[in-house]
This record gives sequence, C-alpha cells and structure tokens, in this order.
Amino acid sequence: MELETNSPIETSTETKFCPKKETFVNDSRVDLNSRNDAEGISIKIPSGSNGGMKRTLGTGAIVFMVVAAAAPLTAATGVLPLSIVFSENSAAPFYYVIAMAILCLFVVGYNELSKHVRNVGGFYSYIERGLGRVPGNAAAMLALGAYALTVVALTVYAGPFVTKLVGTFTGWQDSPWWLWSLIFWGLIALLGYRDIDLSSKVLGVLLILEAVSLLVLDIAILSKGGAEGVTAAPVNPVEAMTHGSPGSGIMWAALCFVGFEATAVFRNEAKNPEKTVPRATYLAVFSVGILYLFTSFSIVIGAGSKNIVGLLSADPSAGVFALGSEFISPVYSDIVNVLLLGSVFACALSFHNVVSRYKMAMGQSGLLPAYFGKVHVRHGVPSNASAVLSGLVLVGVVVSAVLTLDPVTGVFAPLVGVLGFAVLALMALTSLAVIYYFNFNPAIKVSIFVRIIAPVLAILGLGFVLILSFANIDVVTGSSGASIFAIALMVGLPLTGALLSLRNTNSAGIPEQ
Repeated sequence: MELETNSPIETSTETKFCPKKETFVNDSRVDLNSRNDAEGISIKIPSGSNGGMKRTLGTGAIVFMVVAAAAPLTAATGVLPLSIVFSENSAAPFYYVIAMAILCLFVVGYNELSKHVRNVGGFYSYIERGLGRVPGNAAAMLALGAYALTVVALTVYAGPFVTKLVGTFTGWQDSPWWLWSLIFWGLIALLGYRDIDLSSKVLGVLLILEAVSLLVLDIAILSKGGAEGVTAAPVNPVEAMTHGSPGSGIMWAALCFVGFEATAVFRNEAKNPEKTVPRATYLAVFSVGILYLFTSFSIVIGAGSKNIVGLLSADPSAGVFALGSEFISPVYSDIVNVLLLGSVFACALSFHNVVSRYKMAMGQSGLLPAYFGKVHVRHGVPSNASAVLSGLVLVGVVVSAVLTLDPVTGVFAPLVGVLGFAVLALMALTSLAVIYYFNFNPAIKVSIFVRIIAPVLAILGLGFVLILSFANIDVVTGSSGASIFAIALMVGLPLTGALLSLRNTNSAGIPEQ
C-alpha cells in the first residue's frame, strides 16, 4: 500500500511527513509495503484531521461542487417560474434579493463557526457543537437521509428524461426509463468512488454550460428589448411586497438555493480551509443569487410584466423554452433539453459527494460504523461510504421500477420536497447553534453582529420560509399522499438519529479541536 503524495497527514498530536513506503497514524508507524492495488486498502485517520484526504480543492472548485448541487438550469426552468406563478407578481425577481439577504445573514454565523469546528459533517457538526450531542445526531440523520434520498430521486428522474430525449432525437419512443437510470447510476457511482478532482472537473464543465445557456437567453432578451422594453419594474420592491402573495414567491426563491450550504463538507479537501471555505460559501450564494435574479428579470422582460403570470401559469416549465424559441431559435430548446440532463447529472454527483463525506464524518464520530469513516489511500476520498451509497441508490432504482412508481410524481417530487424542508430546518438550527456556541463561550471574542444579530435575523427569515413551505406542502411535494410521506420522513429521520444517540452512550461525538 502506497500513498500517492508525500504531503503531510495531520494528526491530533503532531504533523509528520509520509515517506514513500510508510505513514504515521496517531504517531504509530503503519507498514505500507504490503500494498494490494485490487483491494484499494484504506486506513482510518483520526477524526478532526484531514483524514488522509487530498487537499487539492481551491475556492473555485468548491464553488463548482456546491453550485452544481443547486442545479441552476434545472431550477431556472422548473422552480424559478413557480416563484412568479404562485406569487402572482411580475416583480417576483425581487424575491431573489430577499432570499440572498436571508442566506447571507445565515452565512455570517455559519462561516464563523466553521473556524471552530473542523469537521466535515457540516450542519450536524455545528448543531452538535452548539446544542449538544442528541440534537446534533438528530440533525445528522435528517441531513444524511434527505441528501441520500435526493440522489435516489435524481437518478430515477434522469430515466424518463433520457427516454424523452432519445424519443426526440432517434424515434425510439418506448425505451425503458430504468435502463437509462441504471446507466446514469453507474456513471455517478464511478465518479463518486474516484478522486474528487475528477468530479470537480466534470462538475465545472457542466456548470459552465448551464450558466452560459441561461446567460445567452438573458442577453438575447435584453438586447432585443423584450415584449415591452427594458424597465426596472421586475425588481420594484413596492410592487413585490404589496401585491399578490409575496410569501409564496420568497419561499420558491429560497428553495432555488438548496445545495449551496455544503461548502463546509469539503473542508478536509480544501487547500486552505480557513480561507477557502468562507470564500466559497459567500461566492456560492452570490453567484447563484445573481444568476437567478438576472434570469428571472430577463424572463419577465421577455414576456412582459402584463403577460408573464398568465404565460407561466399555463405551463411553468415551458416558459424558458418558449422565450428561447422566440428570442433565439427553436434549436435553443433542443440544446437546453440536453443541458438539462447535464444539470441533473451534476446535481446528483454533487449530492453523492456530499453524502459520502457526511457518512465519513459520522463514521469517524461513532454515529455510524467505523467502516464509513475510512479513506481510500489511492483516491483520497471516502470510497467506502460512496460505495454503500451507490448500493442504496441502486436499490431505490430497482424498487421504483418493480413497483412501477411514477418517476416524477411518485419518487422525484416527494423526495426533493423532503430536501427543501430539511435544509431550511437545518439552517435554522445551525443559526441557533451559532447563538449558543458564541454566547456560552465568552473566551471566544466575536462581534455582537456575528453572535446575535445576524443569526437571529437568519432564524426569523428561515423560519418564515419554512412555515410557508409546510403551509404549501402539497404544492411542494406534488400531492397529499407525497406530503404524508415527506412529513413521516421529516419526523422519522431525526427521531432515529436521536434514539441512536441515546443508545450509543460511548459515541465520541464531534472531537474538540
């Protein structure tokens, strides 16, 4: 067994450099001369270190990883129009300004706490440090379940999507969706098991193509003046907050951002995590927010303030394609459909990587078996956790096919709905953990804005969006039956985590740094 790099592995006591045929774990020599390439031998590194993972990700790479999880093209064609439809307001683009403001307030405390919790567990690590082991482990199971189910949802959803594309371009109308989902699954499993650099490069290319496709449409509409000329009416705050249903618009705008929060999960693979992670988090929020703001503004300008609500109400998902055909070319719709598949793939791969690292952190803390906390020596990633996740996703695809569940309404909608609710709840709890952690640790000096003002405002904003989401749960998940399923998961997942925490009294928890 041989490490591919001579860079240092951090331990809880001191840092030592790894010679070519040996390494040190907790100051104990480990013989690496019996390498077995076929087995991909892995060793467990102390929790709280970089775990033998490669520190190769810069700010840009992490931004690509997490913005890909937000799937901007998918959100812009599917979720963004709903913020206009359900708010019944042509000034809906302003809701993205509000969503960005709420999330930036959340990021203030989130980034500050990341300097004191050097664990890749993200939300659950922070919640455990601030609120205690039981709430932290409840949050861990909620996050793990929501993210993992999202990978299942996206993999199943990709099947009928490809079936439609194949029918459009080849004439093969009846290809089985599960065949394409299995191919999709295989590619995700391979990339998730391998070096993170490969995933970041794939995600970077796909994300750039997504952004370019939207910007091309935006520029085409604005350069031609849209239906009624370019005005500031779509971002008029008075119109946005006094007409229609502002609450619904803000809810859908906030749900477009889900995925950006995973920056801290990659801290052990960041070149300089103390600087890289905070920068990547702010960049992710602003880059996604500005893209959505610009695109929603352009869509309203393209259709006209008087017509936009009626156009999208007829078919929300067709709005972008109709405007693309009008202002660019009918070919644009075909190109966007292909890129949408890339967007779904990028989103699934990004969430796969996030779940693998959540499992690794939970394996190292004792909440999951130690097997999940091991790092592959050659690839420098939590390949064990990745392989188990791939197995679970495969089961999800097979069960969905055998039970003949509708891939969109029976699988995708309810599971992604769970993700939206879970992330909003976890962000609110994280902000509460920020307040507890910094105010009950007086030795840590941070400003009143960081320890009270920003997190309190974030809790109010996130709580408002969360309440609205539950009030509209049938719309978010797609049906009343799916809503019951989503609520059961929202209750069952954290309850399972709390019970495991109470039973596992020897759990190491989040290690002090």
